Amino acid sequence: MKLQAVAIGLMLSSGTSAAQNINEDTKHLDDKSGIWVGANLGVGFVDSSDIEDGENTAPSTKIELGYDINRNFGVYGSYDYLSNLDNSDLHLGTIGIKGNYYFTDYFSMFGKIGATYVSGENNIKDDNFSGTAGLGFEYQLTNSVTTKIGYDYYDQIEKKSGQDFHLNQVYWGMTYKFGQPSTPFVLEKEKIVEKEIVETKEIIKTRISRTEYILPYQVGEVEINDYGRYNLNEVARVMLDNPSLKANVIGRTDSLGSDKVNKKISEKRADSVALLLINQGVDSSRINTSSVSNEQPLSSQENGPLERSVQVILK
Repeated sequence: MKLQAVAIGLMLSSGTSAAQNINEDTKHLDDKSGIWVGANLGVGFVDSSDIEDGENTAPSTKIELGYDINRNFGVYGSYDYLSNLDNSDLHLGTIGIKGNYYFTDYFSMFGKIGATYVSGENNIKDDNFSGTAGLGFEYQLTNSVTTKIGYDYYDQIEKKSGQDFHLNQVYWGMTYKFGQPSTPFVLEKEKIVEKEIVETKEIIKTRISRTEYILPYQVGEVEINDYGRYNLNEVARVMLDNPSLKANVIGRTDSLGSDKVNKKISEKRADSVALLLINQGVDSSRINTSSVSNEQPLSSQENGPLERSVQVILK
């Protein structure tokens, strides 16, 4: 009538880290910089009144290369090929700047503006230039891989007749960013927890999936993210099912900020985790909170993602 259960979970946080301000005291940015490449498929279309003797829509391919300077700003270059638009093949080479606004850690809206060199044939004038602008949405699938949809507008592409037209393009694609941390994973270590449960002479075994949780944060953040809430729901459920368990909640930071700021952030992280557990029905007497800032690192990687976390230990 002994209960045996397993597990310690460790998680390395998402590494395609991003750039944002902690607060007025630190101004440190979370690192989402890096070189990326992209491939896209779409369709280009123009107003039918601008067409002389061909189609006003054409399939398009787009190849991109860019560099994100930080979370919100970067530069890019792209090559687009459209086949049989107004009885002409169209080649577009663009360079420009790109900005991102993040709704969550993984979902963002982007906008871009640039200059485009246009090479065409037949009805389209070869060797001319156009201004371009675009917007779209991106969703990060892993630390390195992102999927996106977008719309680009090319202004005043010149025809051999002397007239010009406006090109619209919608597309879907994928990007890959180099040099990002590996996707989070869980390491498990076996631990035996013994408990006797007797119910009408029937042996009942309860399984505790983990005894330790690492909840990652972006730089300067104190609010619990979706990953943290998911794991804390599991912690609360396990504690409610096992009234003898207690939780040690330890707030942590990396060493980027000042001692004063890091102490405040680590305390707020630990307090917010404890409050969520209490709201889930766990008695406050079973929760012990503490903060160590950056004084007791969990890994050898200086300012690594593991240090920006709250550690929950069940005993």
